[in-house]
Amino acid sequence: MRGSAGRDSQSPWVEAALRVHEDRNLTRVTVARSVMFATIWFYLLFNYGPVVALENLGVIALFVAFGLAAYLLMHGRPDRLWLTYLFVVLDGLLLGYTLLSPGRTYPDGWPWQTVLRQPSLLYAMTIPALAALSFRPLLVLWSGFVLAAVWSGGTMLIASAPGAIAGMAGVGGDVPDAISLQRYLAPTYVHLDYAVVRVFVLLLVTAILAYGASRARALVYEQTVAARERTNLARYVAPSMVEQLAHSDNPLAAVRSQEACVLFSDIRGFTALAERLGPVGAMDLLRAFHGRMAECVFAHRGTLDKFIGDGLMATFGTPEAAADDTARALSCARGMLEAVRVWNIERARTGEPAVAIGVGLHRGPVTMGDIGGSQRFEFAVIGDTVNVANRLEELTRTLASPLVVSDAAVAAARESGADLSGIAPLGERLLRGRTAPLAIWAWTGG
Repeated sequence: MRGSAGRDSQSPWVEAALRVHEDRNLTRVTVARSVMFATIWFYLLFNYGPVVALENLGVIALFVAFGLAAYLLMHGRPDRLWLTYLFVVLDGLLLGYTLLSPGRTYPDGWPWQTVLRQPSLLYAMTIPALAALSFRPLLVLWSGFVLAAVWSGGTMLIASAPGAIAGMAGVGGDVPDAISLQRYLAPTYVHLDYAVVRVFVLLLVTAILAYGASRARALVYEQTVAARERTNLARYVAPSMVEQLAHSDNPLAAVRSQEACVLFSDIRGFTALAERLGPVGAMDLLRAFHGRMAECVFAHRGTLDKFIGDGLMATFGTPEAAADDTARALSCARGMLEAVRVWNIERARTGEPAVAIGVGLHRGPVTMGDIGGSQRFEFAVIGDTVNVANRLEELTRTLASPLVVSDAAVAAARESGADLSGIAPLGERLLRGRTAPLAIWAWTGG
C-alpha cells in the first residue's frame, strides 16, 4: 500500500518478522534433514542389504547430529547465523569423505578411480536443496560452492593417484579410436570432461535453487508487509472493511475531500477520577473505556481515527463513503451511551465510581489522507467539520446532555431513514471559536 518509502520505513518490523519465519524454518529444515537421511538409510538397507546399511549407519547418524547441533545452537539466536555456513562446510567435508574416500562406494578389488563412475554426486544435490528451504539465497550459493570445491578437490586427488589415467575420451588428435576406447574402458580412467560437467551442473542447479530461495524470500517479505498493513488498517476501520481496503491501491494514502460524519467522545471529569484512582487505576479506566468505545465504532462500521487522552475521534464515511454513514454514526453514539450505562452497573457492583461521557456528532466536508514522515505514517481526517464535532462534544458539559448532534447530521440521518428518537432540537448555539451560531439537537433519552 505504501510504495517504496513505506516499505523502507517498515523494514525493521518486516525484518523482525522474517527472522521469526527463518527461525521456524530452522525447525522445519532440521526435521526435513533428519527424515531425508533416515530415508537414505532405509534405501541403502532395502537396495544394498543390511551390511551396506550398517556400514553407513555411523555416517548417516553424524549427518543427523550435525543438523540437531545446528538447531540447538541457532534456535532463537539470529546472531549465530555464521554457524550455518560452518555446518555447511562440515556437511561438505563429511559428504566428500562418504562418497569419494577409497573403498566406500565401490566393490573390493576395484581401483579408487571407479568411485567417480558412481551416481554418488546426486546425493550432494540434497545439501543445497535443504539450504533453499531456509529462504537464504546466499546460504544456497555457499552450499553449492562448498560441494563443488570438495568434489573438485576429491576428483583431483583421485585423478593424480598412482596408476590413474586422466584425459578426455575421444579427444586425442592422432590417437586411434580403438586406443581411445580402450583408455576410456580402463578401470583407472578418469574422464576430466565428465568431472567438469558434473561440477558445472551442480553449480547450475545451485544457482536455480538460490533464485528460487530469493523469490520465496521476496514473497514472504511481501506477505509480511501485507499482513502488517492489514494489522495497521484494523486499528482504524472495522474488521469487516479491512479485507476490502487491503485489496485497494493506496486506500489511505491519496489525499481527497468528501462528506463524512465525525464523532468525538470523552470522559467527563476524568482529571478528578484520575486523582482518585491513581496512575494504575486511571490507566485501567482508560483501557476499559477505549476498548468499549472502539467496539461500538467497529460494530457500526466506523473508522477509529485516534485516541486523544481520555477521548477518541471516529469517522463514518472514511475512507469509503456510504449512504447510511450518518445513520450509523448516530446509532454508534447511542451504542456508546448504552455501553457506558451497562459498564456503570458493573462498576457499581465492585464499588467503583460511575463514569459519565459526552459525545459530539457533526457532518460536513473533510480532507483525509496519510500524514507523517519517513519513520511513521498516520491516517488523518482534518477540516472544519472535525473542529465543529469537537466543539459539540465540549458543549455536552454545559448542556448537561451526554449527546449533542448538529442539525446537518440530523438532516443527513433523516434522509437515510435513521431512527431519531431520543434526540430533540435545542435551537441555535454559538460554539467556541466560531462567529455564526449552529442549530443543534441534544439527547433526551429513550
